[in-house]
Amino acid sequence: MDRVIAKKKWTTKRILTITGITALVLLIAASYYYTSGNSKLNVETDRITISEVKKGTFQENIPVNGVVLPRVSIYLDAIEGGRVEEKYVDDGTVMKKDEPILRLSNNNLELDMVTQQTNVYNLLTQMQISSNAAQQNTVNKLNQMTDAESQFKEAERIYNLDKDLYAQKAIGSQEFKKAENDYNYYLQKKKLTEQLLVQDSVSNAQQRNQEQQSFQGSQNALTVMRKKVGDLIVRAPVDGQLTSLSAEIGQNINQGERLGQIDVLGAFKVRVDVDEHYISRIFTGLKKFCFCR
Repeated sequence: MDRVIAKKKWTTKRILTITGITALVLLIAASYYYTSGNSKLNVETDRITISEVKKGTFQENIPVNGVVLPRVSIYLDAIEGGRVEEKYVDDGTVMKKDEPILRLSNNNLELDMVTQQTNVYNLLTQMQISSNAAQQNTVNKLNQMTDAESQFKEAERIYNLDKDLYAQKAIGSQEFKKAENDYNYYLQKKKLTEQLLVQDSVSNAQQRNQEQQSFQGSQNALTVMRKKVGDLIVRAPVDGQLTSLSAEIGQNINQGERLGQIDVLGAFKVRVDVDEHYISRIFTGLKKFCFCR
């Protein structure tokens, strides 16, 4: 015989359903409570700053990292190549203008200077010999000029005397003609000697000018060679601190090779990388504050 089973009022499914609905209602209520503006935050009083609201220029700070560099840096390049023989200072030394940094040696350059010096001395000797020869030649022409003037004066005296005697019929035409011919001959000889003396003076002046120009050119070349040899001693171009010196004794340095640099002290600049987001806000005259470490 069957019997009636009483239906349970609180089943597991019913309990879970009621629990879920209750939790959902509580969650919605909590969300509404915390987002309705009634939330609170406890802050210490000494950390609160109260100021009056005023109308003014909006200021925005853009924090960036940068590197402090000297405003002026002068590179040291080897004007002449050579082998490093001596270092006078080390990297980081504060230099004065024209103080030596290191010394190079270049045998070919030094040999060229000696050769140029020899050429200058030889040219000077040749100029002295040429000058002596020109002076001797001038003396000879002056002597010839003196002889020609003396002979002309004597021929002129005889011609004038014979002309008077011939007019008086005291001498014959043959004797007078000879005196006249001698006079004309020594007159032309005197003029020719004068022309030769003038040409000799002009020629000597031109020769001296050419020799002087040649000697000056050789002197200039020697001056350049001496400067090139002097450039083997690398010196500080300005007052500043020597940095990045990369030369060691025995090292071969090529012409134009970078040896280091001189940083001028007293003026600096900051190199920064600004994010492209702030590029439009950067302009000339923008105030900056630097915190260095």
